[in-house]
Amino acid sequence: MGGGRSTSDGGAFAVLFVMLLVVGVVITYFWWIVGAGALVGLFFVGRAITREAQKRRELAEEKEYELRRRADRQHRWLLTGDSRGIYGQDGAAAMRDVTPQPSLPDGTDAAAQEPTPIARLAATPDELAALVRDKPDAWQWALFTSILVQRTTAVLPRLRDSELGFTPAGTTRLYTASGLASEVVGLIDEMLSTANQLESFMATPAFMASFYGSGDGAPPDAEAVEHIGHRTMDYHDRFLELSERCRGLSARSEYADILADCARLLDIPLQSYREFIGELVAVIESLPQVLQHATGDVDMGAIVLDIDLDDHGLRSHIFKRLEAINRS
Repeated sequence: MGGGRSTSDGGAFAVLFVMLLVVGVVITYFWWIVGAGALVGLFFVGRAITREAQKRRELAEEKEYELRRRADRQHRWLLTGDSRGIYGQDGAAAMRDVTPQPSLPDGTDAAAQEPTPIARLAATPDELAALVRDKPDAWQWALFTSILVQRTTAVLPRLRDSELGFTPAGTTRLYTASGLASEVVGLIDEMLSTANQLESFMATPAFMASFYGSGDGAPPDAEAVEHIGHRTMDYHDRFLELSERCRGLSARSEYADILADCARLLDIPLQSYREFIGELVAVIESLPQVLQHATGDVDMGAIVLDIDLDDHGLRSHIFKRLEAINRS
């Protein structure tokens, strides 16, 4: 009994001693500890502020970019006499119902009285050949746009299926969550790689040089314009194939939303192409009205093939769902 008490007292003393030692250290280095804690807190606060500032900068840049695109589009509408340039898209639709399109005093359309030949869209190979042979004003832009339109028309039923999210017969069945995740992530990665390749392709100096000619005063090269037109649509066909591969997959019903979201995401590049080609067509069709009285270069604004691959967080939502499946 005596020996046990002695041991107990000694242990209590040791604990008390350690506590006093710790208190002593805390008192001695109190401000050092407070300072270290403050620095750690400031580090995390600073990192959060930096992230928030970066996010705001990115949002501001996106907003400015979208404003520039809208301004260019409205500028084109004003140049072509499109009522959307004054009333906006919704207002213009209402005005067309109550106000006829303007015409010349004799009732003849302005396009019929153009003094010089101006390029028009080509619907057939013969019309494409005529554009290259005759080279009317803005022929290179009409040639490029015509190729895009003809290539799009050739796959129009497939594009409609993509827009509708149509699932064909004979789909590939995925039986495991890991198999589903692997296929979906692989398709999204291919889409991102293709988008990066397209961006690099259109950003090369040779792309725009095809339209304006070389710096030594040589005219635009028709073969080069045709070449880049077809290559631009080759990327379009790759996006279409990715969409079809996604819609050719099937999985358990509880994962159907992931495949549906994947199909929506992979249709975004095709939607961007539709908008891009539609704006080009609108410009080419307005050229007779714009150029008939022009005496110099006419700035029609920028037309951009803009592929926003994070449609309201759709891509992030897909990855979060896949992560949740993998954890379950």
